[in-house]
Amino acid sequence: MPVAFSMPVKQIILSQPIATTLLLVSVFLIQGCVRFQPAVLYTGVEQLPPPERPRMLSLAVEPTIYEDQNDDTVWFQDDMRCTQGRITSDVAFDGERAIEVSWDRNAEGCVWAGLGFGWDNWVGKDLSEIIPYAAFQMHVRSREGRMYGLPIVLTLEDYSGGMGFAYTANKYFERTFIDEEWQTVTVPLSAFDLEIENLDPTNVKQLNFELQQSGSIYIDDIRLIFYEEPELEPWLVEESRPDPTALPIQLFGDAFINDNGWGLVTDACQSVEITEEEASEGSTSLHLRWNVTSDDCYSGQMGVSWDKWYPVDVTGISERAAIQFDIRLPTGTASLVPIRVGLEDYNRQVSQIILDGRFSSSGDFTSEWQTVTIPFKELRGGGRELASAPATVGDLPDLRDGADLSYIKQLVLFLDDEGDVFIDNLRLIETD
Repeated sequence: MPVAFSMPVKQIILSQPIATTLLLVSVFLIQGCVRFQPAVLYTGVEQLPPPERPRMLSLAVEPTIYEDQNDDTVWFQDDMRCTQGRITSDVAFDGERAIEVSWDRNAEGCVWAGLGFGWDNWVGKDLSEIIPYAAFQMHVRSREGRMYGLPIVLTLEDYSGGMGFAYTANKYFERTFIDEEWQTVTVPLSAFDLEIENLDPTNVKQLNFELQQSGSIYIDDIRLIFYEEPELEPWLVEESRPDPTALPIQLFGDAFINDNGWGLVTDACQSVEITEEEASEGSTSLHLRWNVTSDDCYSGQMGVSWDKWYPVDVTGISERAAIQFDIRLPTGTASLVPIRVGLEDYNRQVSQIILDGRFSSSGDFTSEWQTVTIPFKELRGGGRELASAPATVGDLPDLRDGADLSYIKQLVLFLDDEGDVFIDNLRLIETD
């Protein structure tokens, strides 16, 4: 509201500074107005704690909504074009009577179809204390055939006309469809939207069934029950995986870890197969035979991922981890087996080393099983495939700029020139 006042200046007997100030204020108020507006100092809304769960529902509210009664607490819409309903003793889930209702919401002139329950003799019901803990439960069956949905909006109405709504979705059914067998339908109070039509849950008048589309069903034994929302089971669960850096890790015993080995092919350039012919442990081993010296063959390869093809960060174990496997030649001896062993990242970069006798437990490769141990820190940088097969370790770049050890894809074997070996018990270990 505008506020204005004035006072003759000649009546003010004050010191000159104060008089001058009041004179200016008086002139300002005469020529303008002062508006006072509320100032909000704190806009936070305090969260109220949930109500305490009552020991019994009946201590908070009458839980029985329909149970055999045939009185004015049950009503049906009186437009027969839309709703035909009655209390019947023809069928019942429990007791002597049930509700029979048929409806056609799409009939000409039909703007609403439904029925309602003013339970507990139409007194105002306070549901506010049980909303987190209770549900409406009813028993339902079709009059004939199957219904693959229940087009009913449950509506709570208070004594001031406010309403709250919940749809009887299929997830509330005991089974996936409504048929001629009784089943429970359970709708939690927490599913009701109380805000759209401002329901006052402390003064509930009745429970209405607003009927949509069309249908014909029996309803019985409607009541409030204690209810806790079941924990949802996700339809797609990510499988838990072991720590891919927790050594030791068996990559091949009698089979590849997680069945994630590749390169088991037989063609003109290579043959890699799981065989029962030889084994250092268990019952099988890998038999590798290859000849890539012709122009039609470039390099034989095989590999294995040990974390289901997820990138693995091995930086934390690179100083103490090693690749280890057992190896033997079918016949004779050799000082060099033309295989490069490496770790490949997801950018196709490789840290690798040429397999030679210094990594063997006996210092050589023979027709007897030997254990090969290659520490990660021995792996050298270099491209995924070199222009030609290197003859010695010295021919590989003496660099540590190969694979990104934080983004490793797999262990890989490159088969150069030609060879024939058995490999078994392939694993990652921790060195001393």
